[in-house]
Amino acid sequence: MTRSKARLAAAAIVAVPLLGYPALVLAGGGAKFPSPDDCVHVAKPGESGDLDLVFGRRDTPAEANRLLEQVRGVGYVDAQVQADGCLRWKVVYTGIESYEQGASSRAEARGAGLDAELEIERPG
Repeated sequence: MTRSKARLAAAAIVAVPLLGYPALVLAGGGAKFPSPDDCVHVAKPGESGDLDLVFGRRDTPAEANRLLEQVRGVGYVDAQVQADGCLRWKVVYTGIESYEQGASSRAEARGAGLDAELEIERPG
């Protein structure tokens, strides 16, 4: 193989993925970013699985930590801040064993002025 053919082959190896991947993404409608519906899955009565009591979502860790202080002040001392997979931060209590327990905790939290929701982790 001549030197110019080797350079052409090397350029093709680099150029094809750099141009091909964006073309494939754009052909499929562009990049897909998660929507709030992709991140929030409110548990339905009687559902079982990985249940969490979520007290809210915030755009920054600092905002989430301020909410966490409020949540812990009401008595949810084991609550924590977690990334929600949609570029936001949620304040969550993960010790929910059943829907009934979660619904009771949600009602208690709402009675204390917190905007709590019982959510379930979707498989996948």
